[in-house]
Order: sequence, then C-alpha cells, then structure tokens
Amino acid sequence: MTNVRAPETPTAGPAAPAAAGMRELTETEHQHLDRLRGHLASSGAPVGTLDGLGHLLQAAHTAWVRTPQAGRPDPGPMISSIAVGVGDLVLAGAPAARWVLHVVGQASPALLSADGSAAVVPFADLHRRWAEGADSSHLDGGASSDDESDVAVDAAWLTRYVTAASAHLAAADAAAVVPTPRPPVPGEHAWAADTEAAPVPDAPADPVSAPPVPETGSLSRHAADEYAVAEPVPAGATATDSGHTTDPDDGTRRRRSRAADRADEPVMRYRTPTELPFVPSVDVQNLALRALDRGLTTALSDGPTPFAMRDDGTNVHVKWFRMSPDEALGQAERWVEDGLGVRAAIGWIVALDPDGGVAVPGLGALPSDESAAALGADHAVVVLASDARLPGLVVAHRYSAGPDAGPIGEPLIVGPCPTLL
Repeated sequence: MTNVRAPETPTAGPAAPAAAGMRELTETEHQHLDRLRGHLASSGAPVGTLDGLGHLLQAAHTAWVRTPQAGRPDPGPMISSIAVGVGDLVLAGAPAARWVLHVVGQASPALLSADGSAAVVPFADLHRRWAEGADSSHLDGGASSDDESDVAVDAAWLTRYVTAASAHLAAADAAAVVPTPRPPVPGEHAWAADTEAAPVPDAPADPVSAPPVPETGSLSRHAADEYAVAEPVPAGATATDSGHTTDPDDGTRRRRSRAADRADEPVMRYRTPTELPFVPSVDVQNLALRALDRGLTTALSDGPTPFAMRDDGTNVHVKWFRMSPDEALGQAERWVEDGLGVRAAIGWIVALDPDGGVAVPGLGALPSDESAAALGADHAVVVLASDARLPGLVVAHRYSAGPDAGPIGEPLIVGPCPTLL
C-alpha cells in the first residue's frame, strides 16, 4: 500500500449533517488530531502504510503487555496517536468520509460517511482492542512469547480492521447516490417462488398471533398504535401516494399460519447473528445495521417515518413512506417485492414500554432494560432484513425522543424473520 497523507475534507458538494451521536470537529479539535499525527510521525516508522503502522502497533502493545503491571506507563497517548493514523488509513479507502466527534458516552474522534448513515470509531475500537489484548495476556498468567503473532493486537488485525472500515464507509457513500427508478417491465424479474420449499426456521416468537413479516394490514396495525408519522420528509426522500390495499397472496397466508403455529413458544434471546436458527449473510447483517443508522438519524431529525431499502447488487435504493402507519408498512413491503433485489430491509419506529422493553408481534421482543429506561429510552427503530428467498433477522436500537434526544445502548438482535423477497 502506498503512503497516505492525512486526508482533507471532501469539497465535492456540501457534507451532510452529522449523524445522531456525532458532531463536527472544532478547529481546536482538528489541531489536536494534527498534533497526534506529529507524535506518530516522530516514531520514525512508516506510519502512512498498513504494514508500517501495523508493526508499530504490534511492537508497542507487545512491549507494554510484557512490562510488569506496576511499571506499565499509561498507554493512552500511544493509543490515541496510533488511532489517528488508523483513521487516516481508513479515509484513504473512503475519501468522501470525514472526521467528526462521537459524543455518546466518552467522547472520541470518529469517521462519518458523507451521507451520515455509517460511522467508524477507530479511537474507541483501538482502546478496546488494546484492553482485550492485555486481558488475554493476564489470563495466560503473564507468560510472554517470542512469537508476536500470539499478541491479540497485531498487524494482521489492523489490516482487517482498516479494510472492513473503509468498505463500510465507502459502501454508504456509494449508496447515497440512488438511481432514478423506472417502472418494472411485466415478467422481467419474475421467478417461480416455491414458498413451500423455502425453509423458514422454527424461530420462537412472542405469544401474540401475528404474521412474522410486514404484510398488508398486519405489522401496520401494530405500528399504528405505536407512533404517528411526522409530517416532514427527510431531504431527498420521495413521498409515495396511497395505493389500493390488496389482499395478501398465498405465500403471505402461509407466513401467517407459521406465525400462529409459533405463537405459544417462549421468546428467545440472541446475542449475535450466529445464534439465530439460520445465520444471515454478512451482506444482510451490514444492510440491517445501515438501515438502523438511517432510521435512527431520520427519527431524531425529522420524526419517525417508515422506510425500505432494496439492494439490487449494485446500488441500495431507499424509499420513505409519508402516510398513515397502517398503509406505510404494507406499501413498503410491496415496494420491496415489486423491484429487482438480492436483499432488502424494512424499518419503522415503535414506542417502548416504561421498562424499556417492547413486543414485536410474531417476531420476538426487546427485553426490559431498566438502565436504558432510566436514560430516557422511549422508542426504538426496528428493522427486518433478509436475502432473497432466505430467512433474515430482526434488529432494533433504542433511543430517546425527549429533550436529550439520542441513541441509547447498542443495536440488539430481536430474532429471526422469514424472507422479505
């Protein structure tokens, strides 16, 4: 990889407002990053390359964990200096992104995509990785190894991190340019979907008889009691006209039947996607997180608005639905199904119970969380995402819509869901 200088703020058009939990850097904060770059350069290592910065990180962490705890210096300054170098390498692969300040919890510099829908927090991530490496060394009894590859914080990890972070931000910026949709040609994208043969996991569901996928008048009825759609439409969004509600097709009826069969099963808690009965693809997981970010940002700035995202393999198309909640989710599902897509997501807002929990009929539930409730969590963005003809997942992120509006906690997995396509 060639040397990388500290990237400048993109000048091709105005930058989007900082996403929820982020704000623009002040001039003083930009100068602080420059000072950190100076400290990093003074190491003499080729810190403008992945190999150079990775080996510096690995050597620094190795030396630190091998030092007796009583004599270990504060690693904070070293971590911060390396973190700004990590961020600059990420920006080299996603030049439209920019440095901002992540103000949720302990404030730290972060990277934000141009459209504000994706973020990376290299300072926080590097601090966490450094601590994990120290914990691993402690659990090993403090034994040292001459093989630096045994250290958790190594050059290989840095390469994976920078590559993934750059791709995450670059994909969000590419998706911000949505092509003008054209009317579908009859039969152009039709296929014979064998819904009986498409396996749907025996996913436990909340004891409420409701279909597991947003369908005309199903999740819409649930959502109607949860929130009212705000009148403003996000910048660049397209308001759809209310269409005639059609009856569910046979496949939808079968999904309703499956949901009813699972109605009396206990609700399961999932910590990671790998615990789901059917593990969604990495692309679906990334789309779900992007949808959460976008839904959360819009809910905090413009009010709750249902939306859908359809990935055709080249671009991710986004549609917002300014209409009654009862109509919006049905329209979102039809919009997803009517176009060509390899994966899709549908998102909406729910009001939380006083204890911070909420049931999503037929799909699972967010457990109660007193600490989140104490922080003001009163709503959550809920997103369903799946590949075509494959089961997907349901994720959610709590937030406060009150005076101290902002996201609360981390994204959570609610459970599995049948395919949206």
